[in-house]
Amino acid sequence: MLRHHRFYDQDETPGGGGAPPIEVDPAQESLSQALRAGFNVLRLIMVVLLVAYFLSGWFQVNPGEQGLIVRFGKLRINNDKSSPLVGTPIFGEGWHASLPDPFDEKIRISGQNYKPKIYTFCFPLEPEDQRKELSNINLSEIVLFTDKLKPGVHGAMLSGDRNLSHGLWAIEYRIEDAARFVENVGDGPEDFEKLLRRLAENSIVRTVAGMPVERVTRTQTDEVWGDFTLEVKRRLSAELARLETGVTVVNVEAKTIEPGKVRQSFLAVSDAKSQRKEKESKAEQEANRILSKAAGPRQKYEAMLATIDAYGAAQATGADEARLEGLRLKIDSQLEQAEGEVAIRLRQAQSRANEIRERVQQEYRLFVDYRDTYRQYPELTVVRLWVRMRDAILASEKNEVFFVPEAGEIEIITNRDLQRQIEADLKRYQERYKPGT
Repeated sequence: MLRHHRFYDQDETPGGGGAPPIEVDPAQESLSQALRAGFNVLRLIMVVLLVAYFLSGWFQVNPGEQGLIVRFGKLRINNDKSSPLVGTPIFGEGWHASLPDPFDEKIRISGQNYKPKIYTFCFPLEPEDQRKELSNINLSEIVLFTDKLKPGVHGAMLSGDRNLSHGLWAIEYRIEDAARFVENVGDGPEDFEKLLRRLAENSIVRTVAGMPVERVTRTQTDEVWGDFTLEVKRRLSAELARLETGVTVVNVEAKTIEPGKVRQSFLAVSDAKSQRKEKESKAEQEANRILSKAAGPRQKYEAMLATIDAYGAAQATGADEARLEGLRLKIDSQLEQAEGEVAIRLRQAQSRANEIRERVQQEYRLFVDYRDTYRQYPELTVVRLWVRMRDAILASEKNEVFFVPEAGEIEIITNRDLQRQIEADLKRYQERYKPGT
């Protein structure tokens, strides 16, 4: 038997009087209680979801990344005073508060290096070759041998001397300024690489068009500029900076080769240049050896040669005597400090000069003595001179003495004594090459 609960109005009393009691169905009451409990659970879930929704605005920036917050299409400024990036739109490593989507859009830009390849200037490659790193591709093994290159199919570069060459390129870059990158390029590398490809192609064409093909194929290097890829990197970096992309070019790599049909001719020219350079190097080494042997260390003989050249130039241009005298004194000073054969020859010349000077001085003193004696005793002096002359003639090994007999007919044989001639030559040789001279 079901029991019904009764509810009384405020004017009704259980003793009687007033409105009749209201009967409540127990099933309806249970349903009402269940609905109230369900609504309370739903309220709790809504509160939890609302809290989770607002907490979803927090986002984490991983190491090596740059974070950005875009609110209604505008980058939000980092106001965290403890961050070194305060005042910029970039958020560093860690957790950061923001509004949940769709109010704030969170963007993470990686700081890693990207290295796309450019095949525009090369012949078609097989898929397995395209997957290789640039350093692992040997173009000489896969170069295309054909009589004609088809534009749009067989890529090539036109150098300044109107020669063609093929080239594979790899541009290594990273995103340095994420704010500029997002404002002017896009949200990721895939939005940038199309632009990068066009700018790189333009830089390559402009660079290659201003140099000979030998520099492009690296059969000839430029000591001033170095590898031509540095010029490509410079041009590309300048263009990216002008567009404010926030991208830095780390490195530019290139694999280049001549067209297969003319490759052997290029190699022959390269070998000839290499041989010429090798011979020039050997000749320079030999010249340095000879000059070092002649005048000592390189710095000494180079300075001496420079002074001698300056003296010759001064003579050719009609310089005044003071200028020439100064250069002669400088040459003399350098000769005195020289080493090697120059020093030996100078010592020999100095010794020879001293000998000649002493002999001349002795002859002069002897002349003065004879002159003074002749003034006092002229006849005696003449006899002494005649005797001295006779002794010199008879004692000389260069002269031969003939004893003429008293006869009506004299026969003189003019052939010289060969033995005496040999002895004289031997003596002259010994004097010339005696030790210490």
